[in-house]
Amino acid sequence: MFIAVITGLAVGVYRMANVETSKSFFTNGSWTGSQSLPLGKDNLLTAQISTFALFALPSEEAIYLFARKDEQHEKLNGENDYAITGNINQIKANYWSITAYGKDLYLIPNEANRFSFNNSNMQTDSAGNFSITVSSKKQSGNWLPSPTDARFNLVLRIYKGERNFVEHLNEVPLPSIKRLAK
Repeated sequence: MFIAVITGLAVGVYRMANVETSKSFFTNGSWTGSQSLPLGKDNLLTAQISTFALFALPSEEAIYLFARKDEQHEKLNGENDYAITGNINQIKANYWSITAYGKDLYLIPNEANRFSFNNSNMQTDSAGNFSITVSSKKQSGNWLPSPTDARFNLVLRIYKGERNFVEHLNEVPLPSIKRLAK
């Protein structure tokens, strides 16, 4: 009986930790997310989301996409530098942001006290193109600090997205995450 209980708990924790295998999620480039999370209705999914987003808003308010890997499917790690590139207008929403979190899912402490960029504070060219450098070493321009030699995650939050955009998140262009050569 004891072994059955422990095995059941282990399976539950494993399934909660593997949110990316849920049928409620899609992948688009490096980003994984869902257009509609039935929080409070699907107990397993609610437990999965609560492990990394305790105060997640309902899908009508915000969509959360997360990236743990770059475009080459390699885990994001502070020993590398990355470029997140896109166009500020490709995300059709009132507000959106890209935030870096450590592997513990907490903000990454850094002396610049910079944790994210959003559609109102990043530098762009005249056409709206942007590049955010993610690096453990200080950079000029749109620099998002990463941990030194440790894994990390990125979260793209989309608030009040246009309906057609949100309904097609699995196929619309989203910012790319490329590892930069050393």
